[in-house]
This record gives sequence, C-alpha cells and structure tokens, in this order.
Amino acid sequence: MLSDEEKESMRLFDILEHIGVNKEYRNKLQRVSSTYEILDTYFTQQKSRYCFGSRSEGIFSTDARTDMDCIICDETLPVIEDISEAGQHPLSLLIVRELNTPAGYAKLQLVMNGVPCTHIHWPRVSDINIPLKCLTTDSLGRMVLFDIPSIYGVECGSRWANKPATKFGTIDTVVCFRCKTWPAIAKAWLFRHRLYGWPSQEIIQEIKSLACFVVKKGHPLSSEIDLEWRISMSLQEKKLMFYLTDVQHKCYYALKILNRDVIKLKYLTSYHWKTCLLFVIEENNVNIWQKTRLCHSVKLCIEQMLKWVKRGFCPNYFIHTDNLFDGKLDGRRKLILENTLEHFFTVGYRLDNELCNLLTDNPRSLENDKWSQWLQTRKIEYEISLLDMNLTMSMYSGCISNIHILDKYYNQSNENIATFIHFLWEKIDQIQRDYTVTEHTLDETKSSMSLLIPFIYVSLASNISVIAIQHPNPKVRNFLLSGSFQYFVKGNLSGRLKFISVLYAIGLYKDCERFLEREDEQDIKRNPSVCICSITNFDLTQKDENHINTLNSNVFTCISFLPCELPVTPDAMKYEMFRYIGICLQENERPSILSTWNYRAVVDCNVYFFLLKYLIKRKLRKDQESEDARSSILDLLSGTNVRHCDVAYNVLAWTCSSDYLIPIALLFSAFSWIITNSFNPNLLVLNAEMKRTESQYNAAKLHALVLLYNTWFARKTSNFQFCFQCFTFSQEKLNTCNRCKISTYCSNQCQSKNLRLIKQCVKL
Repeated sequence: MLSDEEKESMRLFDILEHIGVNKEYRNKLQRVSSTYEILDTYFTQQKSRYCFGSRSEGIFSTDARTDMDCIICDETLPVIEDISEAGQHPLSLLIVRELNTPAGYAKLQLVMNGVPCTHIHWPRVSDINIPLKCLTTDSLGRMVLFDIPSIYGVECGSRWANKPATKFGTIDTVVCFRCKTWPAIAKAWLFRHRLYGWPSQEIIQEIKSLACFVVKKGHPLSSEIDLEWRISMSLQEKKLMFYLTDVQHKCYYALKILNRDVIKLKYLTSYHWKTCLLFVIEENNVNIWQKTRLCHSVKLCIEQMLKWVKRGFCPNYFIHTDNLFDGKLDGRRKLILENTLEHFFTVGYRLDNELCNLLTDNPRSLENDKWSQWLQTRKIEYEISLLDMNLTMSMYSGCISNIHILDKYYNQSNENIATFIHFLWEKIDQIQRDYTVTEHTLDETKSSMSLLIPFIYVSLASNISVIAIQHPNPKVRNFLLSGSFQYFVKGNLSGRLKFISVLYAIGLYKDCERFLEREDEQDIKRNPSVCICSITNFDLTQKDENHINTLNSNVFTCISFLPCELPVTPDAMKYEMFRYIGICLQENERPSILSTWNYRAVVDCNVYFFLLKYLIKRKLRKDQESEDARSSILDLLSGTNVRHCDVAYNVLAWTCSSDYLIPIALLFSAFSWIITNSFNPNLLVLNAEMKRTESQYNAAKLHALVLLYNTWFARKTSNFQFCFQCFTFSQEKLNTCNRCKISTYCSNQCQSKNLRLIKQCVKL
C-alpha cells in the first residue's frame, strides 16, 4: 500500500514526464549540444566550442526559461601547472598560487620558451601575439595575464565588473584557456571516500581525463580580484549530469522550479542546487532515487541546502574548500534564505502540491475534466520543442556545409569545376574517416559530421551533371548522369529536385514529370522548411498543427545553385544568380562569410518543387496543371512555411511574364521589393556593409528591367488591357498613348500622372 507521499511522488513524476522532463527530450538536447560543439570546433582553427547550461544538460523544458551558455576555449595558449611541461610550447601560461590565494582560483604567469616571465622581460614581450594591455605584473614582479584579447572583434567580458561572459545574440559566451591536466587543488576529489560508490571508478577515471578551464573571474573577496582566474570544472560537471538517472534528473528540475518560482532570491542560483544535488547523490543510498520517493529526494536536497546556509558555507563539488556562498551571502541575506528554506518544513506544508500547482498553473486541474485537456496542451508544446530541435539541427548543419565547405572550396577552386569536384571528394573522404573532436566519442563525432554529407553530395552531383550535359560523347554523358543520380538521391528532396533540374536542362520533360510525380505534394506543402544559406532565427510561434504531425518526417531545406551550376539552373532562377548586379561593393567585401549566399541562386525547396512542376507541365502543354502549380506557390506565400519570400514572388513574376501577364508580374516584383526593404527580424547577424546593401540583393529589379524592355522596346504586349499608371485591369479596350503607341491608361488623370513621372525620370 502506497503512502500519500509516495502517491504524490508518482503524480509529480508523471507531470514532469508529460511536460518534457524525460529521457527522450534529455537525450535529444544533449545530442543537439554535442553536434553544435563538434561542428563548430571542427571548422574553427585553434578554438574549441562547448555548450553549457540547462539546455545542454537536457534540463530545459517547454515551460522553463532558456538557459544556454557557451564556452570558447582558446587553444593557442596552453595552461600548465608544472614548469617542466613548458618546454613543449614557445608560449604557455603557468598556474601560480600563494598562501592567501582563495581555493579554486589562481594567477596565470606568462612563460616564454620555458622561462617564467617577470618584470625584466617586458622588452621581449612586444614580439609575441598577446597585446600588452592584457599583461601586467603582480606584487611579486611576475608577469601575469590580466585579460583575454578580443575574439571575433568583440571584447570578451568585463574584467572590471568581474563578469567573464559576453552576450553573442541571446547566448552568454565565456572565452577561456584550457589546462589538460587534473588541477592539484581538486586532487582530493579523486580519492575521497564514497560510502555508496557514486560516482563509480570508471566514471571518475573518465572525468579525470577531461581538461579543466581557467576563466577570467577573480574571487569576490580577494584583494587581487583583477588578476585572478577561476578554475572551472564545467566539463566534469556536465559529464556527471549526463549520468543522472531519470528520477535524479526530475529532482533537479523540481529544484530549479522551486528556486525560480518560490524562493526567488538572486543570490541562490541553479548552480548552487546542482552542487547540492551532486553531494546528495554521492552521500545517499541509490535506493532513494525511485519514482515513489521523488518528493523525498527533493526534500533531502532542501535539507542539505539549509544546513549549508546555516553554516554559511556551500562547498564546490570538486574543490571542497571553495565556498560558493562567498560574496553572495551576507548576514541579512543568510537570515532571509534560512527562513525561506525552513518554510518548506513547516507543519502542514505540502511540497508535492506546491510543485504540481507550479507546473500545471491550475491547482484543481488534476482532479477534474481539465486534466486531459491540460495533458494535450503540454504534449503539443513538448512536440513543438522536439520539432524545433530537428529544424535547428538541419539549419545549422546546412549553414556549416555552405559556409565552411561549399563556399570555401568554390572560392579556392577559382570557379574551376574539376578542381571544385576534387575538393569535395577529398572532404567527403576526410569526414568519413575515424577520428574524434575534442572530448567527444567516435560515435558522437561520426554522427554529427554525417549531417554534412547530404549537402556535399548534392553539390557534387550537380557539378558532375554540368560536366556531363556539356560532354560531346553520349556514352560518357550518360555514364556521368547515371553516377550523379546516385548522389542526388542521398540529398533527400533537395537532391531529387536538382536531378529533375538536370533532366529539364537536357529536354527530358517526360522523365521530369515521372520523377516529379513520385514526390508527395501534400508533404512538400506541409513539412517545415528551414533556411540554410543565411544566419536566421526560426520562429516557433509560426508553427501550426500540421507541422506537429511532421516530427518523424523530413525537414526541407532551401536549394542553392552556385555560379558554376548555371547550365542546370532554370531560367527563372538565373535571375537570382545575378541579383547582386547594380550594388557598389569593394572587392574585399564580396566574400564576406555572412553574405556569400547573395552570390548564388537560392530558393525554398517547396517553392522550387512547384516551379519545376509549372515548367514541366508547360512544356508538356498541360496548361491547367501548370496554372495550378503557380497557384500553389501563391498558397505557400499566404502561410508561414517560406523562408525566401522575395525569391518566391520573383518566381511568380517570371511565370507571369512568361505568360504575358505583365501587370501581375510587375505587382509580384513590387511585393518582392517591399519584403526586402522592410525590417527582417529573422536576420541575427549583419555586418555594416550588409546592413547598407541587404535590401538591394533582390532580383526583382532585374525582372522589372526585363519586363520594361519587353514592353517598351521589344513591344511584347500583355495578354490583357491594363493601366500603366495604376495597374487597373480591364476587359475593355483602353486609351493608347499617341506618342509611344504602347502605354494604355484607364483615364486622362492616370495618363497625366504617368507623363509627369516619365519627365521626372528623364531629368534624373
């Protein structure tokens, strides 16, 4: 027979499970975190990236605030504790401590060619890559590192405010250095007695092999706060959090909720509760971590925290003599916090009810008909978060492929297709080899790097096809096209659509139709689309219930054509290839890593599918189906599943121009221009030149020029009458200009306005 507390523990467990605090969500978050770390570190020379915070540990849930931190480790200056290791590096940083140096902190003395630098070495440091403003001398005359040079052109936190983090967008980023050996100050942790065997010896040895960081942050009570660096065991803590059981994971989440919504004191942080949880796990029998004892385990952690508050000492989990309350808990704050924690143990207080009410926002919802409705709502929120991670993974891996592989090697090949193909083959071979990135396992590294392969295969196959269709020997051409098909299909929908583009380029329209009809048109309309060519922010608030049903389906990415792929690029997309024409840029501004996508044709996968359908059905004289395809693009634009709206409107303008629907084509071009000239909240990062010219990267101006040329000079008239001033359509014949014999107007007023406008343009 279960007790009341056990029943309430099970109820709390189930609630947490439903809102996303579960193994599936936790593992997914951890995988996303490791993928970011691996991909970013692999392509960034001499710097390693690590994700920290609740999201990277799998603690984040749909109803919790985001907590995402990043550490960028500068690998150019190794940190050592033994001067004998200095000979391996021309420059290094030696950890030095004094008797009064607070536990967990140290100073970093510069070492050159194995010699610790002092004030007498100042004349020699002018030749090294460390700015002089980052160095100073301490009271003993040692030359110590005072600050970190800026990274990516942004200052790395404020030394004067003793805050190591810098905001990059919405992420707190800390730049630090690495010490590859276990710090002497934490040596006791490796050998201390553990009554219940947690963590195990295997885990301890694994954690020992991890590097520690040194972060620009001094002890808050130290007289040398500006010179000290904190020894950070963040990697070790993160690894331990990965080993938490499901109940321990839920216990930590419950503690975070109580701290955020009940305790609400800024000087008691999630990090204090994480430390508390690790100590409670180590000092208690594994039997307490059961589903029926979840509330009991939360109370144990609160009891432990209350003991620490009364003593005024919260020990660092790895460095036992480092007090995490230093600089945070004075006498007044201590009394307030003590009273707050004791409230949880007053007679009649129900911790389980408190947590359930906080999580459900409705004290009675668990007892009435609203319970099923509440569960359904939480389930949708949970699935949206899973979808968000799928979209983010696709977007990030696509961006990495474009920026660090396709753009890089295309520029290095000097637009030589054969050289470019050779580079891509080498990169595929390199990615598929067995190797690891930083502390990640072989499986984690291979899984993350494999996300890049489909994008490379599509570009590889497309460029092989360009060579194939231009080859004079039919046997060679067919052989190359057959081989390219095998790589196109590895690129999912974008690869298959590009293959259809190749067939269209060589005039095999029936084959195009056959391959096109194999695709699920409804899935293409419904499945989420992400942009992989620019740095964007995907807005989950735009998701509808159709997207919720696509969690196990493909995420569609945009399709791009490099200039070397012009022979297999449809005419409508060739305009996009040259949308930079007319923009004044310096030579060194064009290859900006954030703007290279402006120099190729880019379109959403779903829009491109219907463009191909329009083109193919038009060639096969199936006019109604061709018109339906154009209408489908317009339908997509009325929703929220198109990332490149300006391109979609340009595509519509081209199709209308092809059918001599001149006024409609001009209207679509105008819509495209309006979109790119309005504020774009999705663009996260823009350099100064991109801010100035971003709105000009639009092929609408080219479409408009072609339309005007065809109308005024080639005298290709529209299929129906329209006013050249107000674009009003008419089934009746309109008045024609007596001078040019082309322009038509619905009234004398419109004709007068248009003539005045023409005269003004002539003056300009």
